[in-house]
Amino acid sequence: MPEENVRADRLGGRATRRNIGGRDLSGKGDIDYKYISADNHIDLVWYPHDVIQSRIAPEFREKAPKVVESHKGTAWHWEDDIHAFAADGKDWANHAKRFLPIEVEEGRLPPSDPEILIQHMDIGEFYAGVYYGNTRKWVFKDKELEKAVYRAFNDWTVELCSYDPDRLIVLPWLHAAFPETCVEELYRLADQGIRAVELSPNDMAEGVWSPVWEPVWAAAEETGMVICAHIGDAAGTPYPPNEHGQSLAHFSQVPFNPAGKHIAQYVFNGMFDRHPNLHVSMAECRIGWLPFLFQWMQRCYSDRAADTIHQMEQEPLHYLKNNMSFTFEEDYIGAKMIPDPEFLIRDSVIWGCDYPHEQGQTWPDATPAMERMFTGVDPELVHEVVWGRSQRIFGIKGPNGANGG
Repeated sequence: MPEENVRADRLGGRATRRNIGGRDLSGKGDIDYKYISADNHIDLVWYPHDVIQSRIAPEFREKAPKVVESHKGTAWHWEDDIHAFAADGKDWANHAKRFLPIEVEEGRLPPSDPEILIQHMDIGEFYAGVYYGNTRKWVFKDKELEKAVYRAFNDWTVELCSYDPDRLIVLPWLHAAFPETCVEELYRLADQGIRAVELSPNDMAEGVWSPVWEPVWAAAEETGMVICAHIGDAAGTPYPPNEHGQSLAHFSQVPFNPAGKHIAQYVFNGMFDRHPNLHVSMAECRIGWLPFLFQWMQRCYSDRAADTIHQMEQEPLHYLKNNMSFTFEEDYIGAKMIPDPEFLIRDSVIWGCDYPHEQGQTWPDATPAMERMFTGVDPELVHEVVWGRSQRIFGIKGPNGANGG
């Protein structure tokens, strides 16, 4: 194998980039599904040019997001300014290169085109996937426009899910900056068959602990809606420049900062005592650092004074096991800890491919990473982590019907 296609990893061996394993890349024929992926992406660059324009009320259309050909190339434009790159235009070929060696028909938009998305899932041998939209979110000066854009985006996710409801779990957004809109939107989405939504704690002005979110937790439990959160920053936050180590430092610590704070707040604020059937899934936080967090949460619970507002009915580990899940892609340190109960993560971790991003190194072929992470591990435990637990959390029937797979 050419050296440029291999990444050395002192703690995990060598992982191939865009490994194809000599397999059929057509995504057709009988598929031996091996995985359910709880973390995938449909990035803004791949949204159709009319995703908002064709769904938003006429009074917002002029300032709403649209794709334009600009001096910066094909780009997203809203509120009289250029904000991000777009593939749905003259620059399509430049963006399509990221899928090589998988060929994409000219002009098609892989993650947001459900036909191609299913084909790519088949190539990767994962039956179902949870899909996060633009993790930086849209931000607008006109807040009524912002609310309308979120609603239009959610209508689009419903359409995508309807293409194959058991396999495509494309997450609508509850707008954390406007908690007063979330309950009504959650019920609206539930009525259309949606069973999981994204609610970003990074955009909660008052924090996860705030009582303002209590109606949302109640509505989610009532409808069986899974609350999903992805690592990252508040909406609209730019990535740091690749200068003076700022970019490398950011991406080195982003799995646990501020995710650790949010995990602790979810557990300690009492929401799972009040709503024992509520589930929160934390995406792309990886798992190698979780044992210390979990152990230290247990320690704080045992050693520090009880909360003056809410005294927890169970120790933290109970809620981490029963009400939360945490995704990883290619985490060799974390994977080594899964089988040992002493590391506390065995009952709450789930696998995610991170499609179509390259950092996971698990699409189109997860086999090298899986073998490196799980060699010698009980196959039943592996199946639980890469399939069974996600199947139950997200209500996936599977290729063989209810509880199949």
